[in-house]
Amino acid sequence: MIRLKLNYRPVLLIFAGLLLYTQSYAQSTTDTLRGRNIYNPELLKLVESIFSDDTSDVMTQQQQDSIQARLKLVQDSIETRLRFIQDSIEARLRFIQDSIEAREKFIRDSIQRRQRILDSLNFLRAELPRLIDASLKTFYEDIIIYCDKLWIVGDSTLSNYSCRKLPFKLNEPFQPWKLTLNLSDNPVKINVDTIRNKILSIKSPHFNCSYEYRKRNNIVRINEQSTILNKRSGKFYSEPFDSVFFDRKGNVVKIKRYNKFYQVTGNYQRGAPLFLHLSQVKQFTYNANNLIIKHQVVNFCDRWSKQDERKVCNIVNYTLSMQGKTYILIRQNDPVNDFSSGTFRFEFDNINRLKSVSFKNVKNTEDRICFIDLNNDGNILRYAYQNNGVVSNALIINYFTDNPRAKHKFETISCTYEEDGVSYYQRNNTTGKSRVRNRLTGEWGPWK
Repeated sequence: MIRLKLNYRPVLLIFAGLLLYTQSYAQSTTDTLRGRNIYNPELLKLVESIFSDDTSDVMTQQQQDSIQARLKLVQDSIETRLRFIQDSIEARLRFIQDSIEAREKFIRDSIQRRQRILDSLNFLRAELPRLIDASLKTFYEDIIIYCDKLWIVGDSTLSNYSCRKLPFKLNEPFQPWKLTLNLSDNPVKINVDTIRNKILSIKSPHFNCSYEYRKRNNIVRINEQSTILNKRSGKFYSEPFDSVFFDRKGNVVKIKRYNKFYQVTGNYQRGAPLFLHLSQVKQFTYNANNLIIKHQVVNFCDRWSKQDERKVCNIVNYTLSMQGKTYILIRQNDPVNDFSSGTFRFEFDNINRLKSVSFKNVKNTEDRICFIDLNNDGNILRYAYQNNGVVSNALIINYFTDNPRAKHKFETISCTYEEDGVSYYQRNNTTGKSRVRNRLTGEWGPWK
C-alpha cells in the first residue's frame, strides 16, 4: 500500500474559519432570515468531525476519500444555502419591483382621472355661462346687468354662478338683486353629451330645460316642460320652446318664445297637433363693454285656435344707463300708458348691495321709493315703502335658516303706519295671525 502525504490543513482551516465566523455572527445577531441564514449547526459538526479524524500528515486512501466526500458535502451545502439566499433576494427584488410598478400605475391612473375631471370642468366653464345667461333672460322678467365669471375651485368643482339684476318685485327675501346658482350642489344637474361635447339639459331650482343646437352656432333651442292648459275652449297640451339668438361675442340678442299646442288624449297625453303660437319676443342691445343699454319685450295676444289672428298686444321698451352706483331705467309702453311709463332708479352701495328703488311715472301721479335695510348677513331685513314723501307701510322679514327644524325658512310681517309715523297694526303673512299696539302704553298685544 502506498501512502500519500497530502497537506489539506490550509483548505480545511479556510472552511473552518468561514464556518466558525458564520457561527459567531449568527449567535451575536438576530436571525432576520428566520432560520434561513448561512449558519448551519450540522455543517459545523461535520467540519469538526473532519478535524477530529487523523490530523497527521500521512493519511490512508480511505481517509483521503472520506475527507474528499465530506469536503464535497460541505461545498454542496454551502452552494445550496447560497442558492437559497440568492433565490430569496431575487424574490424580494421581484416583490419590490411589482410594488413599484403597481404604485406607478395607481399614480398614473390618478393623474389621468384628475386630468379628465379638469377637462370636464374646463368644458363646463366655457359652455355653461352662455346657456345659463340665455335661460335666465328667457324665464326672468328682471333685467340682468352683470354676471360673474366661472372659476375652477381646487381641482374638482366649479364656483357659483352669480348675476346682479334689477328687481321689480320689492317683497322678496334674502338678496333679490342677486341670483346665484350653486353648480357644485346636488339640486343642479347637468347632462352632457360627451361624444358631441354638448350640454343637453340643466335642472336647477331656477329653471329646468333641455337644449338643442342648430348647425349655426349662434342659435340654440330651449325646450321647456310640457303642461296641460284648461281653457273655456277646452284642454290643450302645450309644449313651450324658445329660440335664442347670439351675436359674435356670445351675447343674447333675441329670444323668440313659442307654444306648440296639441289635443289632449283621454289619459292626458299629447294628441294630434293643433297650431304653433308665437307668444313673446325679447331683444337686447349692448354697449362696447357688453352691458345692456336697451331691452325690448313684445307680447303677443293669446290664441286658442288656428283661426285666431296673431297680433301684438303690447310692447315695452327699456333704456338703461348708469350714474355712479345708480342704475337709471326708463320704461316706455306701447300703446302709451303714462301711468306705468316712467323712470326707475336702482341705487347700490359700494359693495353692490341694493339700498333703494324709486319710480316716478310720466304723469307725476306716482312718486314712490322703497328703502331697504339689511341684517348682519346682508339679507333684506325691512322694506320701507314711501309714496309722495310719506312712509305708509313696511315689510319686515325674519329668517330661520339657523334652525333646521323650522317649518319655514323665513316669515314676512306687514306693518301699517298712521299719520303720526307709528305702526299700530301688524300682520304675519306666513302664519295669518295679526296683532295691535296699545296707543297709550305702546306695547304690542298677542298674535291672534
